[in-house]
Amino acid sequence: MTLAFTAVAVVLSLVLSVGVWLAVSRYLLLGRERATLAQTTANAAQVQRAAAAEGLSPEQLLSQLPRESGSTSLIAEGDRWITSSLGFGRDDLPTALRRTVLEGTPARQRFSVDGRTVLAIGLPLGESGGAYFEVFPLDELDDTYRVLAGVLAAAVLAVVPASLLVGSWATRPTLRPLDRVAAAAAAVAAGDLSARIDPEGDPALVPIARSFNTTVTALEERVRSDARFAADVSHELRSPLTTMLGALALLVEHEQDLPEDGREGLALLQAEVTRFERLVADLLEISRGDAGSADAVLEEVNLPALVRESLSRRRIDGRASAPLTVAPDAADVVVLADKRRLERVIGNLVENADKHGGGVTAVRVEAGPDEARLLVDDAGPGIPERERSRVFERFARGRDTNRARTDGAGLGLSLVTRHVAAMGGRVSVTDSPEGGARFTVRLPLQDAP
Repeated sequence: MTLAFTAVAVVLSLVLSVGVWLAVSRYLLLGRERATLAQTTANAAQVQRAAAAEGLSPEQLLSQLPRESGSTSLIAEGDRWITSSLGFGRDDLPTALRRTVLEGTPARQRFSVDGRTVLAIGLPLGESGGAYFEVFPLDELDDTYRVLAGVLAAAVLAVVPASLLVGSWATRPTLRPLDRVAAAAAAVAAGDLSARIDPEGDPALVPIARSFNTTVTALEERVRSDARFAADVSHELRSPLTTMLGALALLVEHEQDLPEDGREGLALLQAEVTRFERLVADLLEISRGDAGSADAVLEEVNLPALVRESLSRRRIDGRASAPLTVAPDAADVVVLADKRRLERVIGNLVENADKHGGGVTAVRVEAGPDEARLLVDDAGPGIPERERSRVFERFARGRDTNRARTDGAGLGLSLVTRHVAAMGGRVSVTDSPEGGARFTVRLPLQDAP
């Protein structure tokens, strides 16, 4: 609407400017021609009267004629031409103009002399066969044309920003409700099911807001219901899982009494039960978050110290880890975070690198103006750009050979996203300088605005 309004305004301005230019330039030119014709006629009459009386030579007569500043008078008497200016003579007049006037017909013509536009008017001098010419410079008229053209061009150019501003101002009340609808829809798409549209007294927005809010409320109830169902199912699975773990522990105590095939089956069963236990724990944590019962407890946390402690605990437990590198400006960086969630984030990222990326190659802590960064690099083939957003979805697995063979359930990175978002941060994946994948966790600093 703004662009259409601007286009119409520009077209109308162009039409108006062209009309003004044609009308004003025509008016100025006609006015100038009338004034010069009147002077030329008066001077020609005076020359004709003086020619009938004796006593003045043509040269003396030309010197006494009233003329404008810069104008030149010429008298033709047969083959003899007398001029009032040494810089302008017979040969400077157009041939057609001279011939027409000398044949007895008054004429006028505009032409250029040395780059200057002039107007020449010629009048025959009655029965004598001579003619009187007067040449007027049009410099002043040309200057007026240039000023007029500049003013009109500036006016047309000024119409563009002015029309954009006026069009934007005029359409803003119409688009403001759409902006609120778009913002609410974007918030719901990002996972904020508490987003609603406030009509703010706009009667045109009330029906849309009522329909949108009702739909989002129903969606929120459905999501909460599904989350509670998943949480209930996961909780119910813990009882048989506990029984399975107890039975498995009993079998492990008597593992030496089992035959070779039995011990192999026991090892497989132990791996699957352990995986099942982790899956149930992850499902419980995700379902609690979906149900809205997993609020983050934010506190001041020394990020390098917490990462160092988490990595040390992994080494004590016999799990693979990597040395921690802390940037000089991040040695004492403090973030607002939930310790339990942050430890889970570190553990999931390192385990993800071990299972899917060929192992952790580097863990680094950096500090920015208003955020701290935790970087985890792995030795894998990296993640294609088209899959980088998908790896954070639930039950998502990479499509390359190494990731297809892993036994993960695809919930680790989804939990990382949820934990980081609950702490007001964000997580992303890019290419590592060493060629693998780099997961970057960004958390707000303690004194960040």
